[in-house]
Formats: sequence, structure tokens, C-alpha cells
Amino acid sequence: MNKYEQLTTDLKEAYTEALKAKTNDDEGTANLDKTFLKLKGWRENQVLEAIKNAGLYCRRRTEWIGTGYMIDTGGGQGNNNTRVRDKFLKILESKGYDVISFDQMD
Repeated sequence: MNKYEQLTTDLKEAYTEALKAKTNDDEGTANLDKTFLKLKGWRENQVLEAIKNAGLYCRRRTEWIGTGYMIDTGGGQGNNNTRVRDKFLKILESKGYDVISFDQMD
């Protein structure tokens, strides 16, 4: 398995587990919480394909705190979005990925 296939596998696993953090309570501020994934030296088109194959969305590589990928995990509109993103981020960190949370109210 190459690193892009491994990325897809890891993202799918993290997303599946993160969705378990959803509750029936989706109150709270509508937000645009995302996970910023830093992958230095990786090919953009292959990373975007891996993200897409994992069932997630990322528009393109971007500059925020370095170069990386702002991944949308969805999960809801308010608190669920944050809960899912936080769990997703924690799982990716445990797998050794360099990730940062991005929080923004809508």
C-alpha cells in the first residue's frame, strides 16, 4: 500500500469513528470548523484524491499555518460539527499526522 492509499484508509477510519461523536443535540453556533492537515512534499492531486476517496471534502491545498489541506468533516451545523471535527483530529494525531484545528463561526 502506498502512502496515498494509506492516507485514504486512515482518513476513512478516523471519519467513521468521529461520526460516532454526533448526538441528537446540534445546537450551538453555526460554524465552519475544519481540520488542517499538513503533508509536506506530498502531491496535491493525489492527496485530494485520497481525501475524496475517504468520503471527505477539501477544495485545494492552501496556505494557513504552513501549507496543507483544510478538510471538512461535516457532521452537523453547530456543536455536532465541532464534536466530529475534534474526534477526527484526535484520531489523526494518534496516527502520527500533523493536524491543527480551525475554528470559525459562520
